[in-house]
Parts: sequence; structure tokens; C-alpha cells
Amino acid sequence: MALNNKKIFAFTGAILLSIIGIGAVSAPAHAADCPYPVTDQTDNDHPVDSIHLISPVLTDDNSIHRYDFEGQFTQDCDWFGVGMQFHQVYVPFGLRTTLTFHAANTAGNALANTTVKLRVNKGYSASNAAVRVNGIKARPAPSNAADGADISATTDANGNVSYVIVSPDDCTTYGGVLPAAPASLDADVPNQVNNDPTTDCFSQVLPQITGEKTDAADFVEIHYFNPAALSYTAASSNVALLTPVLDGTNSINVAGEAMRPKVQTYANVGAKQIVAFQATKDDGSWARNVPITVHVNVANSGGNAAISAGIIGNAGNGASTTLSNTDATKTSADQLVLTGNTDAFGVVTFQLNNNDTAGEPAPATKTSPVPVSGQKFASLSANLDGFMDSSTIVEVHYYKAVPLVTSITAVAVAKKITVTINNAIGKSSTVTITGLKKATVKPTKASQAYVYTVTKGVKTVTVVSNGKTLTKKFTIK
Repeated sequence: MALNNKKIFAFTGAILLSIIGIGAVSAPAHAADCPYPVTDQTDNDHPVDSIHLISPVLTDDNSIHRYDFEGQFTQDCDWFGVGMQFHQVYVPFGLRTTLTFHAANTAGNALANTTVKLRVNKGYSASNAAVRVNGIKARPAPSNAADGADISATTDANGNVSYVIVSPDDCTTYGGVLPAAPASLDADVPNQVNNDPTTDCFSQVLPQITGEKTDAADFVEIHYFNPAALSYTAASSNVALLTPVLDGTNSINVAGEAMRPKVQTYANVGAKQIVAFQATKDDGSWARNVPITVHVNVANSGGNAAISAGIIGNAGNGASTTLSNTDATKTSADQLVLTGNTDAFGVVTFQLNNNDTAGEPAPATKTSPVPVSGQKFASLSANLDGFMDSSTIVEVHYYKAVPLVTSITAVAVAKKITVTINNAIGKSSTVTITGLKKATVKPTKASQAYVYTVTKGVKTVTVVSNGKTLTKKFTIK
């Protein structure tokens, strides 16, 4: 690996390509800073989807945010989709890390039930940490476009997907070494300081749906360090919801009990969701590797939804998640209690599955008040063991959605035919017009129009979408 990396470093120096994990031999570019030719300088400018990290939340203060890499990879060069972000972050050796990404399309709509591949120890990155991700061991990064491991998972109802990354057993397995603790969380990583990955222990990961140029995805590079000086105890506890991201556009803040805040949100009956709470100390630092308890259908809350839940990756090496069911006979006690330890970022991440078949009436909007009667909801909270329950109370209200009926219209004005498809988001649809090549479209909005320019004459328009078919004839003059 060292010799291969030295050859690669000749491009822009040892620091750059040992960290970025790009295919230097095959990756084209369009700026003067990139020595490779490119046929289309804009082919990475409009990615079809985004995959951004939402848990943990990485900032300029708690990680190394590589704005320089972002600019070079997406602007100077055209290797990755515009909007990509790159963070290097320190993790104590021996701790687990759960990364949760949010996937959305160009319209900002969450990509639910979508396969996302996590590229672990990405090719060319010189990653040498033998991590396990969702139970699968990753080999060191090859000196080509292949990866140490590719692990696929499916997004939940909110477009979120989680991966459990288990610390390597030994940093020397693939030629690395365990460095000392950094002076600060935003200090340059050893591989960057020394221009030598053998002085570091790190794993670079990148989520992917369609491809490097067509995804605006977040690089996360985990750098392990010696935790000997750390103390995994917490003298104070603050617990906050990280995932799903709830704000004034998609939830309702209401008065909680005993001065605790409460937030209400809606989900479809039968929804599967990833939920994450983060514990911090009073000084703002993460409460790492400390026991934490998650309460589902909190005692005396009225929570009555049928739920199965489990901490993500609670099987060996994070290989799978074992779920347990709520006990509906309990009203004055929690119906389900999950126990585990916070990860390297003070986060506990769990899967929340609704098993009901009937729910509340569908709300008019995501911020509509919950019904006075007939509620069907799960009540959630979390606390560090030994501390009073301090998190926001989260109520997930389940409703039975009225099925949306797909409809199609077609109109002709002058020499333009406009086809409008309603309620077929994400459904592959075909448009056939006399004299034009058959088109396949996939709406990203509830009502989406497609305009086609035609010549004079009789035109037959046939549109097939989500089981519906429309056929119309127009005489174009």
C-alpha cells in the first residue's frame, strides 16, 4: 500500500489523495488544477439525489470539515456530485459509531424504502482500519476503484438509513498504528500531518445510491485514537432528539409534563422509522459509552400504538437488530424498555416499527393538531442511567392515509402537448406521442407536467402511469 500511495501522491501531494479516496487514475476533471481530460465539464453539476449525514451532527468545531476537498472534488474536478460534504472525525478506539444518513431526491422529497450502499474503506483512500459495518468486516482500501466492503441497507419511512460501525480489534492488522489522542477534535489527522497512512488508523466511508457524480453524498472519515486518558462517566446529562429531524414544518411543539418539552409528529400506520437520541454533558461534550435507557409508550403517557423496537445493531458486531414488542397491558409502567450504551458520539439509535392496521384520521398538514379523541400514538423518551429522564418526549401519531388516486391529463396548445401526471411520485410512467420517441418519466411531485413539442398532423397520445392509462387524439394545425 505505501508504494502505491506514494505514486498516487505525486498528483497533488501525499495529504490529498491519501485522504480523499478518489480514483486518481480514472477520475476526469475540468479545471486547470486537475490534469485529466473531461468530455463534459458539467456532468456532476446536477446530482439526482442527496445523501447527507444527520446523526451525529458534525460541525467545524467537532470535526475537520474539509472545505478544500469539497471544492476540489466538485468544482476544480468533476469527480463527485455538487453538494458533497467531507468530514474527518476522531473516535476513541474500541467504541461503536452509528451513522445515520438522510436520502432525498432533487425536489427534496425523502427517498423511503430505497437501497443505499455504504462504500467502506473506499478505494484509493488508503483506509487501514479493519472495521465491521453491520457485522461485515471491511478489508483495507484497495489501490484501485474497488472498496474494502460495500454494505447495503434500506431507508425507513423518512428516507433515513443507519450503519453500525464497530471499531477494529487492532489497528496494526492492515499496517496502521493507533495514534495518541488529538489535541482537539478539529486538529489535523495524523495521515495529513505525516503524509503517511501507516501512522494513522482510519476508515473512509461514502454512501451511494446511483453513483459518484449523480449523488450529492457525504464523506465521513473516522480516525481512531488511543482513549487511555478518557473517562467514560457522566456527572450530568442532557438528552436531545437527533433523528428524525423535527421542526416547525413537520411537527407540533406542546407543553410536556413536569416542564419537559413534548413534540408530536405524524407517521403512516405500519411505518418503520429510525430514531436517535444524543446525550451530552453540561459542558457540551458527548456522553460516550455510558448506559442509556429508551422508554417506549412511557408510563402514564396514554401511548397505545402497537410497537416493536430495538437498538440498532444490538446483535453481535452490529450484524442485525432484534426487536421486542410493547406490552399493551401496562398503563402505569413503560410498555417497553430498551437498554444499551451510547456510542462514540453519545448517541443511541433504535428502530421503531408500528404494527397497527388502523389509526387516526389523516391530518390536513404535518402541523395540524392531533385529534382530541381516537388517538393512536407511541410515546418515546430516553435518559442516561442514574439520571432523571431529561429528553424531549416524542409522540408519534399514526394515521391511516387515504390512498391517492393517480390521474392523467393531456392538453394541446399550438404545437405543444402538455401531459400532467397526478399522484404518482416515484412511479415509472411512459408517454408515447405520434412522431416522438417513447419517453419514460418518474414524477417527483404530486402534480408534475411534461411538455412536448410536436409537428402538424393528427397525434395520438398514450400515457401509462401507476396502473392508469390515458389515450387522446389531437389535430395539430
